[in-house]
Amino acid sequence: MKTKKIVETFLMAAVLAAVFLFAAGAFAAEGGTETYVSLLVQPEWVKANLDKVVLLDARAQSLYKGQQGHLPGAVNAEWTYFANMNGKAGDPTYGALLDAAATAKKIGALGIDGKKDVVVYGDGGDWGNAGFVVWILRMAGVNNARILDGGFTVYRASGGKTSDKTATNKAVAFSGAKRDDSYIVGTEWMKENYNNPEIKVVDVRGADEYTGKIRPFGERRPGHIPGAVNLSWDSVYTKDFKVLPEAELAAVFENAGFADKNQTIVCYDTSGVRGAFMTMMFRLAGYANSRCYNPSYQAWCADPDAEINQGPNP
Repeated sequence: MKTKKIVETFLMAAVLAAVFLFAAGAFAAEGGTETYVSLLVQPEWVKANLDKVVLLDARAQSLYKGQQGHLPGAVNAEWTYFANMNGKAGDPTYGALLDAAATAKKIGALGIDGKKDVVVYGDGGDWGNAGFVVWILRMAGVNNARILDGGFTVYRASGGKTSDKTATNKAVAFSGAKRDDSYIVGTEWMKENYNNPEIKVVDVRGADEYTGKIRPFGERRPGHIPGAVNLSWDSVYTKDFKVLPEAELAAVFENAGFADKNQTIVCYDTSGVRGAFMTMMFRLAGYANSRCYNPSYQAWCADPDAEINQGPNP
């Protein structure tokens, strides 16, 4: 009888140890590189945790203060909050991301200290604004920043509560002044590497922007960076603007010619918003070396010495 009890105790201990190791492994995966679970969060989870997270509304202020309102307690932080908006559209530095120190101050002013989970949302049909903000936060070390899948419309359609009260958070000291440069490249880097066969450059704008048929945001020259392939930012959405399931997302990228998940992939658009969103989508699908070129094509085409191509071919 004594032997039987010892065996039972041993087996119970083994089971508990296995459960602990599984949970620890799951937690480690959650806190590592971006995954389908860690980067995206669903409306039901947000509804159950509204008072436990920092909520950022990445939509335009007019929508945040509009008739439909916003998530209760959400503070407004659209992409321009983190960008240099001096000058005018078409200028090389217009819309460029602020430096690391200035970005850290902006993050702290939103009440983000890096400890509390952060949920960022935009809305269907925008430029992936929430992805841009999460790209900034993760680059600054806020690895628990996530995107509300489907954005405001899907949240509201699911019965989520809204508010018309403007919210602010108490500013905190944010220490993440050192930027993780594995998320970003600049113009000088692009000039040195855009024609490197080991690097894939992706233009995530619409086809008419890529070919040079239109230049809707004040670009000084129409076209695209030579060698860049075109894969529009909205190709990763379902019809209701949720991100495609992981397997389908990976298939979109593989069908577009991105077979090597270890290859360096650089995404760009006009000033970096859609490019940052797609950088996070590539990372979501397992492309850990994806980066965003900021300030993107606007800066590239403003340099008269930088080559550009027009038409449908890279």
